[in-house]
Amino acid sequence: MSIRRSSSLLAASLALAAASTIASAQPKNVIFMIGDGMGPTQIEAAGMFAGAPMSFESAPYQGMVTTFAANSSVTDSAASGTAMATGVKVNNGVISLALPGNGSELTTLLEHYQSLNRSTGLVATSYLTHATPASFGAHETSRNNTNQIAGDFLNQTKPNVLLGGGAHGLSISSAQAAGYTTVTDAASMLALNTSAETFVSGQFGTGHLPYETDGLGSLPHLNQMATTALDILDNDPDGFFLMVEGARIDHAGHANNIVRNIGETIEFSNTVQAVLDWASGRDDTLVIVTADHETGGLSILNDNGPGNIPTVSWSTSGHTGVDVPVYAWGAQANHITANMDNTDFFDLITINNIAGDLNGDGFVGISDLNVVLSNWNQTAPAANPQADPTGDGFIGIADLNQILGNWNSGSPPITANIPEPASAIVFLFTSLAVFRRRPALS
Repeated sequence: MSIRRSSSLLAASLALAAASTIASAQPKNVIFMIGDGMGPTQIEAAGMFAGAPMSFESAPYQGMVTTFAANSSVTDSAASGTAMATGVKVNNGVISLALPGNGSELTTLLEHYQSLNRSTGLVATSYLTHATPASFGAHETSRNNTNQIAGDFLNQTKPNVLLGGGAHGLSISSAQAAGYTTVTDAASMLALNTSAETFVSGQFGTGHLPYETDGLGSLPHLNQMATTALDILDNDPDGFFLMVEGARIDHAGHANNIVRNIGETIEFSNTVQAVLDWASGRDDTLVIVTADHETGGLSILNDNGPGNIPTVSWSTSGHTGVDVPVYAWGAQANHITANMDNTDFFDLITINNIAGDLNGDGFVGISDLNVVLSNWNQTAPAANPQADPTGDGFIGIADLNQILGNWNSGSPPITANIPEPASAIVFLFTSLAVFRRRPALS
């Protein structure tokens, strides 16, 4: 598209944006996906076997995340899950309580989205009261308090969707008493009228779901559970928060079983792809893929080609302090940075992500407009990824809409000279006049 033609489109687009109300500073929908125990090498090994990268490796925004706990350089899933869910470091074993500290309950992402009148869900291949899902939907001094965690789920936070392994504090009768429709196998889950259900508890078996490589029998795959959860949650016009965990990557790592580890990582990748397919074309959804920690100290000794298990070694049967990757798509995904801590996610999603604030100064103004204009008609992340606030991979009209639709949002820097949107449009077209002389943009 030529600059002359794009100018007319920009005129209409920016006039509309200037008259619009300020949009929500937070994504309408958040899908937070955790590969438990999935470090960089686990992803690499799965890719070698599959003969292709994992689905999430193509994300436009990527970085690395530190995972240490409050009381240890090596975290467990409870402390790391809590850090991601609440933005606060806690001691290993603690579920979303201020420990160290006064022991008060820490607000989780799930609870935050409930406070915005949005639906919520937890999906995991572990039993549902295990550490990671518990960190998002419960508050306990110990991850081992599974009966109390189940009570928190059913009587306090009450997510709309609970899909995962059963027992360990949860029961069919207790879920039904709390108002949940219950299902126990893949067939009954897939037969649900997802357009009508509002509270569903899928309790599959009496513990962790089986490993993919061992066969699941009548129980559902992670991708089926995630898709069912989305089909229920997306009925809410206000939006939703969904946490999806591939838990058994971690368990295979503890056992130093590379075959099962690869199988679980590939199924997690399949699930991410199913989520991305659902989110395709949406500009109101943030998808984050990461891990709580690495498990096993995995190293690859030899790539034996597609379809063959690579030769590997393990340094431990426990967790390690290795940094883990993060991948993101969609609304506000550009706030993902190259180096993060696991406590950064809470603010990234809920507080410090004013739509259109591209330079991170807490205010939407001329400097943010400059970021987009200087990367106009380019693709992210080849251009400055911060210039793509919509997260669609292209710097253009939609990104300008987001900036002008949120003009003057936030707290301006003390020295800021704040023009009104109409002045910004004049500034924009002055800039475009300069761009007309740049052949690369014709």
